[in-house]
Amino acid sequence: MNLGIVPIAMLYWVSFVLVTSVSAVLRGYQYSWINIPLDATTIVYATITGLGVFHILARLMNLPLKRQAAAVIATIFVLVFVFDVGFQLIRTVFGPDAAQLTVATAVTGPNILMGGLFWFVPFCLWAAAMMALLHNEEARKRERLQLVAEADANAQLARAADAERKATSAELSLLRLQLNPHFMCNTLGAVSTMIVEGQHDEANQTVEKLATFLRDVADSGHGHDNLLSDEFDIVDTYLAIECFRFGDRLDVSLTLPVELEDAIVPNFILQPLVENAIKHAVTNSTETITLSVSAREEAGELIVTIEDNGPGVSMAKGDFGRTGIGLPNTRSRLLLRYGAKAMLEAGPAERGFRSIIRLPLEFQKSIGP
Repeated sequence: MNLGIVPIAMLYWVSFVLVTSVSAVLRGYQYSWINIPLDATTIVYATITGLGVFHILARLMNLPLKRQAAAVIATIFVLVFVFDVGFQLIRTVFGPDAAQLTVATAVTGPNILMGGLFWFVPFCLWAAAMMALLHNEEARKRERLQLVAEADANAQLARAADAERKATSAELSLLRLQLNPHFMCNTLGAVSTMIVEGQHDEANQTVEKLATFLRDVADSGHGHDNLLSDEFDIVDTYLAIECFRFGDRLDVSLTLPVELEDAIVPNFILQPLVENAIKHAVTNSTETITLSVSAREEAGELIVTIEDNGPGVSMAKGDFGRTGIGLPNTRSRLLLRYGAKAMLEAGPAERGFRSIIRLPLEFQKSIGP
C-alpha cells in the first residue's frame, strides 16, 4: 500500500470528525472532554477502514470505468454497515454514555441502519477522492511509461543511425581505398618505362610529383570531405605526373572560380574521373588530347565537369564504353553521401567524353574528422 496515503486518510477523517462535532455543538449538543476518547478512536478506526477502501479500489482499477463505479458503490454500501457495527462496539467502551451501554443495546438493527446511512456519504466522498487519485496516478504512470518507451525508441533510432553512419563511413573508405592502388600501378609502370628508356630526369620528377600527390591524398584522408580547391590541387598534381608520361599528347585545363574554392566535396572525388579520361582518351590516341576540369554554380548546386576530346566511344559498351571502377565507385560514393541530391552524369560529348558531377553547394571554413 502507498504509505503516502496514510496522512491523507488521517487528515480527511480528522476533518470529518471536527465538522460533525462542530455541527453537533451548533445544534445544542453539550460537547465536553469526555467525547475526546470516542472521537480519537473513531478517527483511527475510520482511517484504517479508509486505507482498506483504498486498497480495494486499487484492485478495481483494471475494470472499465462504469463497472468500477458500480463496484465501488456496492462495496461502500456493504462496508458502512459493517463499519457501524465496529463503531457501536467502540461506543460501549469509549463513548460518553458507555456506562449505560451494552453490546446488546448498542448493536441493534435500528442503530446499525441509521449509523450505516450516516457513514455512507463520508465513505462515498472518500472513495471518490481516492478513485480520482488512483486514476491520476495511473495516467502519470502511463505517461512515464510512454516517455520511457519514446526514449528507448529514440535511443534505438540513434543507435541504428550511428550504425548506419559507421557502415556508410566504412563503405566510403573502402570505395576510396579501392582507387589508390589502380593509380599507383599506372604511375609506377610509367616510371619504370622512363627508367628503361633512359629518361632518368623525367622519372625523378615523376617520383617527386608522386610523393607530393600521395602526401596530398594522405592529408585529405582524415575526413570524408575536402575543400574543392584541395581537390583541384590533387588533380593538378596527378595531371602533372601524367604529363611526364604522355608529354605533348596531353593538354590540361583547370578552371576553378575563386568563389567556389571553399566549397565542400567528398575527398578524392575528382581524380578517379580524371584518371578515367586519361585511360580511355589519352592512352588510346596518338593525337594531342585536351582534358579540362571546371567548376561552376548553378541554381544552388555545385557542378564539376571533366571533359576530354578523345576518340569517340561505342554506346553499346557498358557505361558508354568506359568501364572500370572510377565511374561506378564515384556514383556509389555520391549516393552514400548525398542520396538523391547528387548525381554523376557520364556520356559522349560532341567529341570525346564528358562526366558531370552535380551535388549540393555547401561551404565550410574548416574540414574536421
